[in-house]
Amino acid sequence: MFHPFAQWLSTTSLSVGLQEHSWIIPVSQSIHIVCVCLLFTSALTINARLLRARTPGRTLSDLTGTLLPVMRWALAGLAFTGVLQTIAEPVRQFVTPMYWAKMLMIVIVAIMTVVFARKVRANAPLWDDVNRRPEGAKAFAIITSILWASIVVCGRFIGYTWSFYT
Repeated sequence: MFHPFAQWLSTTSLSVGLQEHSWIIPVSQSIHIVCVCLLFTSALTINARLLRARTPGRTLSDLTGTLLPVMRWALAGLAFTGVLQTIAEPVRQFVTPMYWAKMLMIVIVAIMTVVFARKVRANAPLWDDVNRRPEGAKAFAIITSILWASIVVCGRFIGYTWSFYT
């Protein structure tokens, strides 16, 4: 379905220009991987705090206040480098179901994280008290951890499966 669009995009001057500079894709992929690491470890740190009944140190609201901006910047970096990679290699991206699964999961987990952040900000004392945390906190942590891991797996599989669909 997206193959004709991807073929057209690959012939645009922007795509051709990106393809002609051999350093752009490797640099973009390297930055993409660093951003994945920042985002994934930040999410897992918050989720680990949600899953443990008692942990010493910072409160959940303090931890999310520190890590959510890191996650936002990492997601912005991922979006920028992802757009570069998609424009430079549109056929590789658009033809594989892994790309679309990854995009769908990113939207879902981003919405879940925004809702979570708003709830924590709105009632920090409730979320900071491990004995009173909302019932869905553990489910959120488990589901978003699975989603982030699945996003990473889908991202890796794009490079290994796209040729099956061309």
